[in-house]
Amino acid sequence: MTRSVKGKSAIVTGAGSGINLEFARVLLQNGCNVLFGDLALRPEAEKLVDQYSQKGDGPRAVFHKTNVASWHNLNSLFKTAETEFGTFDIVCPGAGIFEPPFSSWWNPPGSEKSQDDIVGDRYKSIDVNLTHPIRSTQLAISHFLSSSKPASQEDLKTVVHISSIASEMNFTPVPLYNATKWGLRGFIYTMAEIEETRHVRVAGVAPGIVRTPLWLETDKAKMIVDADGKEQNEWTTPEEVAEVMYKICTENEIANAKGELIPIRGGSLIEVINGDVRDVPIYGAQPPGTGTDGKGLMISNPTEAWKDMNAAVEKPGWGKV
Repeated sequence: MTRSVKGKSAIVTGAGSGINLEFARVLLQNGCNVLFGDLALRPEAEKLVDQYSQKGDGPRAVFHKTNVASWHNLNSLFKTAETEFGTFDIVCPGAGIFEPPFSSWWNPPGSEKSQDDIVGDRYKSIDVNLTHPIRSTQLAISHFLSSSKPASQEDLKTVVHISSIASEMNFTPVPLYNATKWGLRGFIYTMAEIEETRHVRVAGVAPGIVRTPLWLETDKAKMIVDADGKEQNEWTTPEEVAEVMYKICTENEIANAKGELIPIRGGSLIEVINGDVRDVPIYGAQPPGTGTDGKGLMISNPTEAWKDMNAAVEKPGWGKV
């Protein structure tokens, strides 16, 4: 069964750039309205919103400034979708951050680089990467269940999450990021039965290293170049991840590079690495990249991440308030 998104509406957080921008683009190109939820739009995202900003017969794009770490902002985002589109059928709580200095386990709350308040009881990284997608799923299912047109197998509602191959491994320099992606993976699995009982598919993708501004235009850029400053050429592209996300909304199976069909259902976590896909099961999962050529699996210069970690932890009084 192939489901059309034409005439439907979606909420996509983090749509101002990267994977989520490409997912929003695919939805719009296929006739689906999209509400962009982000703190700001990059120029390429502004151009896309402008292209689809006019009311008419075609799909429409709307931007709503959103801090996904704020439940008040998330509530406003969902209400805006109802106001602008009447209802919505797809939610992608895709905004995420790769353990930046301002909310890193190696820069404890109260230290020079941290913005995590020592009396605030919060890590911003966890709020963005884990609490926000969990809360957004709750808001989405609440809306779907209260809709005047109940979800059905023919009119399946969808929540698409972006996990990571970090949910299948450990990397000591970014423990908060690893923890949130492991947590999101577990959350996706726990939602498996919702498709059968409520006709809401909660599933996700687990990409490899994706060529996005998160890597290219942040302090993490030094991790993806070699000793000569040459950029890593083993990437997963935002476009191929977005295409798998689209198929989660529209298909019940997807073909890997060998042409083998992989089922898509509630609770599915589809790994996407450099032109290939595979299902990551809840039990007995093979290491990330199994069955692929392994390209795009790891950053090319992990030494830089370890340097930053050690520089932080070796400061006198590390971790003391």
